[in-house]
Amino acid sequence: MSVVALLCALMVPLIHTAAAKPAPALPDKHPEYTAAVEALHNARKHLEKADADGYGHRDRAMRAIDRAIDECNQAVEILH
Repeated sequence: MSVVALLCALMVPLIHTAAAKPAPALPDKHPEYTAAVEALHNARKHLEKADADGYGHRDRAMRAIDRAIDECNQAVEILH
């Protein structure tokens, strides 16, 4: 097999993949939970950037946010 034929054979899957349409996004069945999780992630990022730790309160707040995210994710799993 020539080098050109080999390269052409290897390119076929790449061309096929590039031409394929992306799968349609699944509808969000629980947009309120999705929005809440996004807001919680945003709040955590703000706390991570904070200069002062508030004598440990920032760390406790971030742990509470992590627990809230976990609770939201568990709720969505149960609701499906």
